[in-house]
Amino acid sequence: MSDVTRLDQASEPEATDHAGRRLGRAMTILLIGYVGLVIALVVVRGAYVTPDLFIILAAVIAVVLGRARLFVRDWLPFIAILLAWQSMRSLADNLGLTVHSDDIIALERSLFFGMVPSVELQAWLHQAGSVNAIDLFTAFLYVAHFALPLTVALFFWVVRRPLYYRYITALMVMSFSAFVVFILFPVAPPRFAGAYGEALPVRDLLNDTFTSLQFAPVTTWLYANISGNDVAAMPSLHSAYPLLAYLFAREVWRRASLVLLVYSAAVWFSVVYLGHHYVVDVIGGILFAVGAYAALQTPVLQRVATWLADVGRRACTVLPGRPRG
Repeated sequence: MSDVTRLDQASEPEATDHAGRRLGRAMTILLIGYVGLVIALVVVRGAYVTPDLFIILAAVIAVVLGRARLFVRDWLPFIAILLAWQSMRSLADNLGLTVHSDDIIALERSLFFGMVPSVELQAWLHQAGSVNAIDLFTAFLYVAHFALPLTVALFFWVVRRPLYYRYITALMVMSFSAFVVFILFPVAPPRFAGAYGEALPVRDLLNDTFTSLQFAPVTTWLYANISGNDVAAMPSLHSAYPLLAYLFAREVWRRASLVLLVYSAAVWFSVVYLGHHYVVDVIGGILFAVGAYAALQTPVLQRVATWLADVGRRACTVLPGRPRG
């Protein structure tokens, strides 16, 4: 073997590593751009980041990365299930079961020395007839409900696909388990307490913020006319989704994942302040997230996630470039 051949072979790993680093930087830039676009849509246009909007934006990234066919293979079943779940949510409050309200208020008061946190937070931080920075911040976190878990899923899919399969499996298990609770144990949020028992001096600050700003009439109409289940407060999936993302992210990026933990805490505060959840709903969401994460350690769900990963890896072999994951 000539010296030139040896040098060529030795340079191959370096060239591969260099190409991998460039691809990694490109992926990072694309994902940052995607998050920036989502934020612009939410802040400037006041748009909800719904699964259908997410599909369009994520598909563009997949095409740029040369993973269009793989995106369809990995994401289409999940998106179909998610959309089906979203469409079923409104069914849970049409079955005639007793809606819980006064008993939840009593539980809140027993935990917080006679106080209801939503009432106290609004009395302390909100000034009627105006929109302050806290209102804007919490409203933004609320409308980003689908954006965060789906963006995290997209990030996992791009950089570490086996983690994506486990995360998506847990996300679906948690969402459908919560749907069962919504059916069997409907709970009215603080903003609707008066319709089912004791009325609380709690405003729907999300609606007030939309109405006061008057820059997003489409979002305001959607919120008023196409909201989901009005008595699906327990558990709070707004609280569960970011925590589930944190639990999976910390397996690989222990320090960086703390950002998601801080984000989770901000969401927990937001949903209580806005009048959309009680603290016990938030606790329920936390327990569901931890439970779904723990369930992925069981043999059955591990096999499901492993099967999804194996199928995805086999699909990679027929795609140009054979994306790593």
